[in-house]
Parts: sequence; C-alpha cells; structure tokens
Amino acid sequence: METQETNQRISRSRWVSLTSIMTALALVGNYVLVGIPNVEFGTTILFVTGYLFGFHMAAWSTLIMSIIYGSINPWGAFIPPIWITQVVGWLFISASGSILGEKERFTTKNKERMIELGLTGAFLTLFFDLITNAGYAYAFSIPYYITILSGIVFMVVHVVSNSIIFASAVPILEDTIRQHMTDLIWFDSKDLPEHSSEESKAG
Repeated sequence: METQETNQRISRSRWVSLTSIMTALALVGNYVLVGIPNVEFGTTILFVTGYLFGFHMAAWSTLIMSIIYGSINPWGAFIPPIWITQVVGWLFISASGSILGEKERFTTKNKERMIELGLTGAFLTLFFDLITNAGYAYAFSIPYYITILSGIVFMVVHVVSNSIIFASAVPILEDTIRQHMTDLIWFDSKDLPEHSSEESKAG
C-alpha cells in the first residue's frame, strides 16, 4: 500500500503489523493516563498514524481501537450515541493527519511547525470534544449548552494538554520513525522487478 510519498510503499504483511502496533499504541495512549481526566495520548497516535502511513491505516486503527476502548471504557458503560460521535471525531483527526502528511513534514528543529502542530492539536481536540458532547447531550436528553457548560473545565484541560502533546510528541515520533525505521517499513516501488508478485506490490 502506498504511503504519502509517491514511490514509497509498505508490503501487506508489514502494513498489517504496523496497523496492529499503532492500534495498540493508541489504546495504551488512552489507558495510561486514565487517572488524569481528559489527558491522553491516543489522539496523538491516531494523528501520527494518518500523517505517516495514510488514512487507510489510521481508519482501521481508529475503528479497532474504538471498539476495544468502547467495550472496556474505564469512564463508564458503552453508550452508542457517545461511541458513534467518538468514532467520527477520531476519524476526522486521522483524516487531518493524512492530509497534512501529504503536504509536508514536521521537524523537531522547526519552531514554526511546532506552533502549527500545537494549534492543530487544539483545533482537532476542540472539534472532538464538541461533537462528543453532542452525543452525550443526545444520549441523556440534556440541552447541548448545558453539556458544554458543565464540562467546560474538562474541555479546556483536554484542548490545552493535547496542544502541548501534539507540539512536542508528533515531531519526535516522526523524526524517530523516519530516521531509524524507514528501511524496516518502506521500500521504493521503483526498485521492484517489473513482474514482481502481487504480494510484493501490495500494501
């Protein structure tokens, strides 16, 4: 399967493995700081998945992660309207990462990019919180503005913390993967024999 870079591809077996790894990381990111309300790493992992490996992988990671997290949620029982809005929010974040990944790379040395990432994280998190609050309001028949007002502190914590995490963690993750794992993940499709097998071209 092709990545954002035209000639770089990932074999099918590596694609499946990477999808599993990124899904597991997103789950860990949601669970590891569960004791601190609305501070999490899962959103960042989904964004990085879309940014580095494309929306296809990020979408699968999102769906698998959301099913597991929705079934084993430390904050309460599975509530379909809330879960659906969470999935929509996470898919939007994954798609945003993929779109940005097609345009440019972030680097740890570029302060402007880090500011851009922080603002991106804030915007995406705000969108996620607004849409999931709509799901909460619908599920419990509460006016939307009441839901927003009652959770405003948690929303601010979520937006600010993800802004910081995006700005600091995303460039580090990208640099680490591209500098030290590129040869283990991608191969150049131009180097493939003209009649190579479908398995080699897949991914």
